[in-house]
Amino acid sequence: MGRPQKPIVQDGSPVRLFAFWLRNLRDSAGFTLEQLARRAEYGRTTVSDAMGGEKLPSRPVTLAIVGACKGDVRRWSEYWAQVRRALDPDCPDGVAGIDPPPWDPPGRPAGLHAEQCPPDCTRTDPHGWYTESVATLLRLDTPTPEALERRTVVTTCEGLTRIPVGVSVPRRAGDTRTEHGLEISVVRGGRLEDGGPEYESYFERFLVPPDPLRAGTRHTYEVRLRIPPAQPMAPHFVHVPLTRSEHFRLRVRFDRARMPRRVWRLAGVPTAVIYQQNPGTPSLEPDGRGVVDVGFAAMKVGYGYGLSWLEAGVADQ
Repeated sequence: MGRPQKPIVQDGSPVRLFAFWLRNLRDSAGFTLEQLARRAEYGRTTVSDAMGGEKLPSRPVTLAIVGACKGDVRRWSEYWAQVRRALDPDCPDGVAGIDPPPWDPPGRPAGLHAEQCPPDCTRTDPHGWYTESVATLLRLDTPTPEALERRTVVTTCEGLTRIPVGVSVPRRAGDTRTEHGLEISVVRGGRLEDGGPEYESYFERFLVPPDPLRAGTRHTYEVRLRIPPAQPMAPHFVHVPLTRSEHFRLRVRFDRARMPRRVWRLAGVPTAVIYQQNPGTPSLEPDGRGVVDVGFAAMKVGYGYGLSWLEAGVADQ
């Protein structure tokens, strides 16, 4: 048996997002790399590289993998062409022209992305649930930054026993500290269990609800995220849905003694460019409590939604 593939660090790159969804398709089919390679009639290394996120696989390799996994070959062919076009530096719309999975099943109203599962399905991966809403309060007026998140998920499979809780904490520019971490705790709605991938700037736990969730159940849980003392925080906070996510509300409470010079809204941006300021983007003004409140809906999978800010004493780009 070969070594497991390294986790894909999502940075807004269309190639890495493509690899993420190709892996997701393989996981849904339940194949190992060896089994998939045999079915696709390509070598294991070729199939592994196709899902590595370093470069876009060829169209024949992609469609062979999709066909072996019983995926929608037509939609994947279109998706591949969109990513290939976005990689052209002269492409006028870039990543904005990409429509990644999950796609609406035939005959289902656009935007629902409802999964169809057999009555005895006991999946525990993302096919077993979708996010109805995320509401986050980020406090920057505390000794160390902390966020309280309330998430509501809807289960689509019977007997869901755990839900991944993944958080990316990018390093602040210029941070050379050896230690880089995140404290994650549950306020209500279950308990946390280790077991997910964890590396440099990505931390994952699994939420275990009090009881297995029935299909169609709406389950709400709250988690608290804390940056360790003295660890600097990057000046942004975004929600990047990797599966269906319907609503996101973000409130950032700034320290009124250190108000930011500018605050701008991020909606559907590649996470690799969230630091870039668009001169035409109006600055948002915190209210009397130092709070900026924004909301998002109809979010596109793989792109960032939230706020970025320019701190006092930092020059405009």
